[in-house]
Amino acid sequence: MTSPDNSRQTVTIYKAPQPGKTEKFLKNGFQPADFPHTPPYADGKCYFASSNSRSLAEEYNNHYQQGILEVLIDKEIYDQQFKPLERPYQGSSRIELPIPHGLLPILNQFPRILKPQ
Repeated sequence: MTSPDNSRQTVTIYKAPQPGKTEKFLKNGFQPADFPHTPPYADGKCYFASSNSRSLAEEYNNHYQQGILEVLIDKEIYDQQFKPLERPYQGSSRIELPIPHGLLPILNQFPRILKPQ
């Protein structure tokens, strides 16, 4: 996919935010305090569905009903920083992306868009 100005390629990842977090994520980005090392985020990571697994975010949105956040990441940066984190979601063909606290500042540099579904 190319960026809106068609100058560079981007990769879109997806997140279905829990109730009460959507506006905060849109305005302030993803912060370590939002993903503590306590339940339900026992590992402290911010989970996304990969570019080819939007259906995973849709599944979570069926429960949360807050819409789906799309983050458009420069492909070169995605390939270097985020692609190595990709892993199968619960043994399925869908791919999740658990992002650790240390990469949140990089993630927050990219545009976030809320889609109703």
